[in-house]
Amino acid sequence: MPSRVPPRVSVICPTYNRSRAITATLDSVRAQTMPDWEMLVVSDGSDDDTDAWVERAARADSRIRLLRTARHGHPSGPRNLALEEARGSLIAYLDHDDRWREDHLSIVVTALDGDGSGGGDAGCGEGGETSGAGARPAGRADMVVTGFVREDGAGRITARSRPHEMCWHPQFQTLGVLMEPSRVAYRRALGERAGPWHAGGGMEDWDLWLRIADLAPRVATVLDRTAVLLDDTGTRRHHIRPAHHAPLAWFDDPRHAHATLCALRDGRYDEPFRAAHAADTAEWIERLARTPEFVTPSGRGTVPTAELTRELTAAMTARTPPFHDLVVTRKDRRCVLAQPLRCRTAEHARRIAALVRTTQPRVCALIEEVAAACAPAAPASARGRKAGTR
Repeated sequence: MPSRVPPRVSVICPTYNRSRAITATLDSVRAQTMPDWEMLVVSDGSDDDTDAWVERAARADSRIRLLRTARHGHPSGPRNLALEEARGSLIAYLDHDDRWREDHLSIVVTALDGDGSGGGDAGCGEGGETSGAGARPAGRADMVVTGFVREDGAGRITARSRPHEMCWHPQFQTLGVLMEPSRVAYRRALGERAGPWHAGGGMEDWDLWLRIADLAPRVATVLDRTAVLLDDTGTRRHHIRPAHHAPLAWFDDPRHAHATLCALRDGRYDEPFRAAHAADTAEWIERLARTPEFVTPSGRGTVPTAELTRELTAAMTARTPPFHDLVVTRKDRRCVLAQPLRCRTAEHARRIAALVRTTQPRVCALIEEVAAACAPAAPASARGRKAGTR
């Protein structure tokens, strides 16, 4: 039976057919140095022995509760069920194939309470360097994101979070997912204002984090790599198909649109794109760093904000080859050169498209230039509208 006194933290873990492997996740919670928690494990119609392994852990530790639900096939439904049952004032998530370091909840609660900056390994990276930042004054946070280590199925480390990856701003949240659920904790009242997890197409965590960001919460990020995430391309999030697009240029003639896409992909514009993208991104990050919403991570050691922004800019401009994933699609009876998006709603896609136009003016101008160069010759009497960003 759960204690009559509500715990400080409710840990929510949706699961499906994880079998004995879920014990590593459960044990990582039971090992927490901060003991004031409950763990709600929601079995999403599991038809193997997963429930039996969770029940075994619950018999050994009454803070663990097993909830069962009919099969949703999506983690949002089980998470919402757990939120209805949760008693804690703080909500934390842990996916069934991830684990926490033993001080995860201690560091999360400390950051939410504004009592310090954590500790432990902080920003010690592969080369043993120490990183951190303190651009924002300490204070009570509404939402906390921790650092991470990624491991493959054999337990080999494939990646570690870097200090610049722990910077946060509402515009970053609009443009990308940024964090996995196992790294996130927030005040229950904030989540209630943002609303439930939504199912359907797109990435449900991106959708919720954006709705939370729209509430202007105080966000804290922590360098400590307290979340151990499974690095597996077979997981669901790697197979979510883009449902929306961010338009970059509009065309009346499909041949013009495809000619522009081919020109962008043939390599001639790779270097001009990289130069434009780097200049746009540097100016954008510099603007954001001067705003009060720009969050730099806490933790052991210090790294000047200027250095973090340089690293952030370099990372953002080196991620992918230019134009490799652009597509030509149709919208409003016209052809559109667009960026596929895995966001959940058309409104989110519109916000991304508007933000790209304002933060990447040189890139947009380059695309217009290429489109103009690819325009087919037409008789003066048949000239229509030129391609552009509308």
